[in-house]
Amino acid sequence: MEQIHIWNLIAKKLSGEAEDHELLELEQVLRANPELHYSMQTIIDLWRPEQHFDQEEAHRAFERHVARMHQLNIPIFAEPDVQESVIYPGSEEPGRSRRSRKRFLFSALSLAMVAGIILVGFRYFRAEPVRQPALAAEKAISEVSTQNGSKTSLVLPDGTLVWLNSGSKLSYDKNFGNTLREVVLNGEAFFDVVHNAEKPFIIHTNKINIKVLGTKFNVRSYLSDKTTEASLIRGSIEVSFKDRPSEKIILKPNEKIVVANDDLTLKPVSPRKLQKHVSEPIVAVKNLTYESRSGAIIETSWVENRLIFQDESFEDLARRMERWYAVTISFSNPDMKELYFTGNFRNESISQALEALKLTANFNYTIVGNSITISK
Repeated sequence: MEQIHIWNLIAKKLSGEAEDHELLELEQVLRANPELHYSMQTIIDLWRPEQHFDQEEAHRAFERHVARMHQLNIPIFAEPDVQESVIYPGSEEPGRSRRSRKRFLFSALSLAMVAGIILVGFRYFRAEPVRQPALAAEKAISEVSTQNGSKTSLVLPDGTLVWLNSGSKLSYDKNFGNTLREVVLNGEAFFDVVHNAEKPFIIHTNKINIKVLGTKFNVRSYLSDKTTEASLIRGSIEVSFKDRPSEKIILKPNEKIVVANDDLTLKPVSPRKLQKHVSEPIVAVKNLTYESRSGAIIETSWVENRLIFQDESFEDLARRMERWYAVTISFSNPDMKELYFTGNFRNESISQALEALKLTANFNYTIVGNSITISK
């Protein structure tokens, strides 16, 4: 399917002009091409008038990006109309025609496939400047880390883009890129790996190793979580296990692998089949999860600054909220851990988030400083 037709479908959806068969076609396209969600979400955020951000800085960032595209000889579709068509939310003049809004949308959509990741990085990580890697002279290790409640983005020496979630650490040594491109991850990160068939990109986590040539994927490997996950958006990745490197699983786009963080060696791995120990899968290959209302990929929604959860236990959700809000959460009654929730947070404070959860479950909470206690 031609790219211009895809952007035309998105434009019609956002302008409210899409017919039912076009909405169905767009849904099918997005499910078949999960990587399009990021570009689409960027345009949605720019299109919505209720989203507020620094318009002047956004405009300057946009102009810098267009200039950079010129330097790299990257074509810009509908170039003559870009400057006059760019309208940031809240800046429209009274009476501006719908045609002007639509002209902006088509201009923005034409840039989305090239600028999507850069704009998402500006939009959601502008408050968290990229931290310069701290060099440990004795080991020549470069390390980037984030505290709970913060995120950051960085560019590795080979040009690979990395988004680092709260409470995470990424490190690599001076030999990065010599023969292999190896990094160590503790936490969660989204990777957009530059393709290089001669120098594979390898991610080491506590439970698994991931080998790629060039692709987009998410890895979540927190030591405090019950599982380690790798979710593939585009390309392919090869997953092996730390204690059994000869056993490998190849993921296809729109798939994820879930590995239990304990007792992995109890049973052999059989790709694409659940291996059970008591009632929990030790290794499972599943499809990515989409939020029914927005179509967002839940596994990578944090990159868009959204905390989405679906049928998740309060115990697991509490760990995510601790990292998201930089708080500590404890349960005075263990039964509260077994409550299950489905929801979507973006700009809510911790108090607003807890109040929203109380609408669907019976519990109370107290907040003292950064400590929260959940009770009956």
